[in-house]
Amino acid sequence: MADIIRQSLSPGIFLTSLKTEKFKTSVLSLSMLRPLSRGKAALNALVPQVLCRGTRHFADMAALSARLEELYGARLEPSIRKKGEVQCIGFVMDFIDGAYLPGQPDQLTAAASLLGEVLLNPAGGGGAFAPSYVEAERGNLADQIAAAKNDKRVYASQRLLELMCDGEGYGIDRLGDEDHARAIMPDGLWNHYRDMLAGSRLELFYIGPKTAEKAAAALSGALSALPGRAAVAEVGTDVVRAAAGEVRRFDEVMDVGQGKLAMGARMGVSTADPDYPAALLAATVFGGAATAKLFLHVRERLQLCYYASAHLEGLKGLLIVSSGIDAKDRQAAEDEIMGQWEALCRGDITDEELSAAKLTLINDLRALADQPHRLEDYYLGQKAAGLPFGPDELAGRLEAVTAAEIARAARGASWDSVYFLHGGENK
Repeated sequence: MADIIRQSLSPGIFLTSLKTEKFKTSVLSLSMLRPLSRGKAALNALVPQVLCRGTRHFADMAALSARLEELYGARLEPSIRKKGEVQCIGFVMDFIDGAYLPGQPDQLTAAASLLGEVLLNPAGGGGAFAPSYVEAERGNLADQIAAAKNDKRVYASQRLLELMCDGEGYGIDRLGDEDHARAIMPDGLWNHYRDMLAGSRLELFYIGPKTAEKAAAALSGALSALPGRAAVAEVGTDVVRAAAGEVRRFDEVMDVGQGKLAMGARMGVSTADPDYPAALLAATVFGGAATAKLFLHVRERLQLCYYASAHLEGLKGLLIVSSGIDAKDRQAAEDEIMGQWEALCRGDITDEELSAAKLTLINDLRALADQPHRLEDYYLGQKAAGLPFGPDELAGRLEAVTAAEIARAARGASWDSVYFLHGGENK
């Protein structure tokens, strides 16, 4: 793994640098970290999309694109991510390092300068966003939120999280909700943007061949015009360790041909806990590998599902099951899913299941070293949660987990909610 250095550039602004000469393309990102809030999530999400419409010196998307082309085809995209109960809003850039270009230009400084320009000098001038840019991007955001219903598999999992985590930040979508998005006005967005600059924790990442000192110098210069930051908002995730009581059940009727059954449990551990590797392997043995119990037994052997999988939302400590079924098979599918979980809790884990689950997770972690954008995303999640360890350390911890530890982690879970999306017949 590359040399990793984390440093504070100024109060509330942190830079994580991964020095590596493995890639010709470097990655640079900036994220403003905000607590997920239903009333502000859409406002947060809209800001980077409006900022990417143009700047004071590159007044529209055509001019901004031309500047990126001058940087030998650099790319800059708005970024809106959800890490636990933290909304991470900003930009991700990639660009060819100057060592591979004629004359070896200082691409890092040029890219950082453009990133600072996009963040701090929006088009419009006079202390306001260009109203036409806000109107266009507001509509795009609202349409994107509404379009989530089109993929029923994803929609069912999102609805489960909304219902299961009602009243918790994790129940809020990374883009916010459609009503709040359509109600945003230019003046209100501008005021919110200024608040974000003054009160957000900033996480910066650089992945490339330059030293941490050079990355810090380039970014410090690019962000020198940031407003005073006397008080930076704290962010974090509240991990609810157990369900409040009996399993809650939710049904929703929609025009669907295939039922979607989503189930959620609170694992009692999250990424910050020593037992996290065992909980992660429990989810993978259950429904996250080619030899997973849900796939082999519920789908293949009994043919109760068109698909069945499970994953761990590690930052929040939630186990999420996703399956597609015929509505008439709802009870049988649910019973068998729970039967496989109970087998896991008893320690019914074969050597093949354990080996396959470890191989799946460890290979995925090792693959991060070859994918700079995924590596940046991994470390953003770690820093949002205040966690120090990298993928190599997590891989080593996974390797040491035993079947007995996996079963113990599974027994610590409490099932919270079941959501069923169906067409209204044969339920």
